[in-house]
This record gives sequence, C-alpha cells and structure tokens, in this order.
Amino acid sequence: MLTPDLISTILWFLFFIVFIIFGPKLLFIQTIVKLEEDVKKFEALATKNFNFVIKKISKRPTPELRRDVDSFLDFFAVEPVNLDPYGIVKKLDAIISMSEDKFNYFVKQIMPNASLTQRENIKNALLGAMSLRQLAKIVRHNFEIVKKYKMYQMALILQMQLPLVARIAKSYEAATLAFAEGKAIGDGIGPLVAAKMIKGKPVLLEKEEFVYYPTKMFGKNVIISKALGPGASTGKPHRFLEKIQKEFKIDRIITIDAGMRLEGEKQGTVVEGVGVALGGSGVERYEIEEFAVKNNIPLDAVIIKVSDEEALRPMIEPVFNAVPRAIESVERILRRTKRTENVLIIGVGNTCGVENSADKLQESIESIKREIKRMKEEEKQKKKKSDTLPESAV
Repeated sequence: MLTPDLISTILWFLFFIVFIIFGPKLLFIQTIVKLEEDVKKFEALATKNFNFVIKKISKRPTPELRRDVDSFLDFFAVEPVNLDPYGIVKKLDAIISMSEDKFNYFVKQIMPNASLTQRENIKNALLGAMSLRQLAKIVRHNFEIVKKYKMYQMALILQMQLPLVARIAKSYEAATLAFAEGKAIGDGIGPLVAAKMIKGKPVLLEKEEFVYYPTKMFGKNVIISKALGPGASTGKPHRFLEKIQKEFKIDRIITIDAGMRLEGEKQGTVVEGVGVALGGSGVERYEIEEFAVKNNIPLDAVIIKVSDEEALRPMIEPVFNAVPRAIESVERILRRTKRTENVLIIGVGNTCGVENSADKLQESIESIKREIKRMKEEEKQKKKKSDTLPESAV
C-alpha cells in the first residue's frame, strides 16, 4: 500500500525527471517569446521614426514618396579595401564625399522647394532613421539565428545586451526628431561656444559649409569659425582649413567639441588637452593633423564631456551651462599664446539649431531652454508615475 510520503516522493522524482528533460526547452521557449516581443518593439520604433520623417518631408505624403524614402533608407556605402593601408584615408574621403552627394541629390529631389537649412535637417533626420532601421534589422537577424539553431546561450547573451541596444535606439530616435525639427543636440556644444564668441557678422564659405570671423582677443589675431548653421551640418573643416590658410598664416589651432563622458563622470565637465578634438570617420582629423604637422602648428583642444547618447539627444542643461566655462578655457589658452600668433578657433560638431553669431543666437538659446524645460517636465512626469505604482508592480 502506498503511503502519502511515498506518493510525494514518487511525484517529486517524476517532477525532477520531467524538469531535467523539458526544463531547458521551457526556458528556451520563454526566452524566445520575450525576445520576440523586444524585437517587435525595435521594429515598431523604426517604423514610427520613418513615419515621423515622412510627415516632416510632406504633410500629405504620396505612396511614391513613401516608397522612395523607404527604399533610400537601405542605402549603403562599401568601405574601401584596407589590406594595403597606404592611401586608405583618400579612398575613405572619396567614399564619404560620394555618399554626401547622393544624400544631397536625393533630399533635393524630394524637397525641391525647401531651404538649405530644411534640406540639411532632413538629410540628418534620414541618417537617424536609417541608423535605427539598421539597428532593428541587426537585432532581428540575431534573434532569427537564435531561433533557427535553438542556441540558448546566444539567446541569453542577446537578452543581456538588449538594454544597452535599447539606449542606443532611443538615442537614434531622439536624434531623428531633433534633426527633423531643427533642435540643437549635445554634439552642437562646440559650434554653440564658437557662435557665442562671434561678436559680428561672420564671413561665409559656402562650398566648405563654414563661417569664420577674424577679430582681436587679448591683443592677438584670432579667427573664430564653425560649421554653417542653423541647418544640421558639420561642414568640411579640413577643406576650410586649407582655404583659410591662404588668407591667414595660422600659427595655432584650438578645437572645441563634445568629448566622450564615462559613466560616473559629471555631465558638462570642461577639460583641456592637445590634439584635434574631432570625431566622425577620422578622415577630417587625419587631414587636420597632417596639415598641422606639415606646418608645425600646435594643436590645443577643449572638450565638454557628454556620453554617446547625450551627444545625439537634444542638448541637456549641464552641457548647455558649460558654455561660459568652455569660453574661459579657450581664453586661458589664448593668454598663453604669443602676441604675434594667428590663432584659429574651430567649434567642432553638428550645428543643428545653432546660429552663426552671438547677435543671432538668442533664438537658438531660447529654443534650447524650451527643450530643456520640456525634458525636465517629461522626467518629472515619469518619476511621478513611477512613485504612484504599487510595490508589486515595481
């Protein structure tokens, strides 16, 4: 006769055997279901971004426009062969130039009556939407590989990485919205500092997409420059440098840019260094470094600390508040220079939403302050919502 203790023992052993046989499969199925939900969220975010850009291009988009933009978001550029590194920078520069020409041509075709600023903003918005779509495709690809080959270990790795990928996706989304609406982003702090220092009407170099302003500071000849705003552009700093050298003999270059902030570092910290503070593909930095070495020009740099996500999002308050400190750092460097030197100051970064001089900058500053206020309200609402949730839901 079976006693209750024996029955419970037998049931326990049966449960243990079933768990050993089917447990991993159940865990895998549970992980796959959760991953599929997350993948669909990424794809929905990419679709939402696409629809937003379409609405910014045209209030009444035609099916043809939607089809053309949808097709263009799959645009790609093949990087040059680097087996022999000699000449790789020139090749990369050529590929980048061809890509820019393709983007400019496409935007002009779909927005023939738009201003230069509007076209630059939409061009960068398309880049943001393209990056987000590519990210969603990569996540989908890895998910399908996991599902196809039933790789539980890879599923766990993908699941652990998704929170970081989600942060990047949110940054791309924020960047797309900011570019489309012409709002200043964290990466625009360099041009903002330069514009604040330009006290008169700057000279325009349209081909190089740059403006510059010769002035005197501390009795020294100073040329302050930035990419042409307020459209979303980084300009062509290395080509600008070649042209400006013909008019002024440059003795020192100071670059101002957003720099990488490590987790735990204070937002908007201003630091000084040497070298060229310039991100991107590396082509322009290489060209400026080559120019500086060839002409024996010292390179000073001032950076304002932002994280990768903060560089793409609308400018946050600590970064905006760093402008006076960045100007003080530039002035300290200028005081140390010789009186006979011609110093070139370059505000590096994307100048979306940033005007070209101090007298026209008020509208840009008001726009940044409004966006900061909006972000604060949004954060407050999120915190309030989180505080009202029951303990079981947290």
